[in-house]
Amino acid sequence: MKKNLAIASDHAGYKLKQFLVENLKELNLKDFGTNDEESCDFPDFASKVCDFVLHDTSFRGLLICGSGVGMSIAANKIKGIRASNVTNEDMAIQSVEHNNVNVLCLGSNNVTKADSLKIVLSFLNSEMSNEEKYQRRINKLED
Repeated sequence: MKKNLAIASDHAGYKLKQFLVENLKELNLKDFGTNDEESCDFPDFASKVCDFVLHDTSFRGLLICGSGVGMSIAANKIKGIRASNVTNEDMAIQSVEHNNVNVLCLGSNNVTKADSLKIVLSFLNSEMSNEEKYQRRINKLED
């Protein structure tokens, strides 16, 4: 299992982020904010986590906003980041196994707190498949 997680949210994802921080204390967490529910801009927090993940590849990233969509769009604009907005454990696992996702995005309006914990742990416990077809597809994305 990956033990290093860089995490951030915007105001809409703040409560879920705080729940996850409190319940993932066994991990090495780097919290990039936000630190309250005051309105803020999700791209600012997405870039902080993504830049960190690119700098320290022992970390995976977790971004949370209301739907997960904005964070996913912002993260995927950064070269080297493969972000996926998921709503269940199977999606989290397949995102890593088939697409080598390094940043998970969650929508605080789309997942329960209990499910979010299971999703994050599934994400961290997954590894890229060694099947050639998946690496070939990732190579095409990177080109």
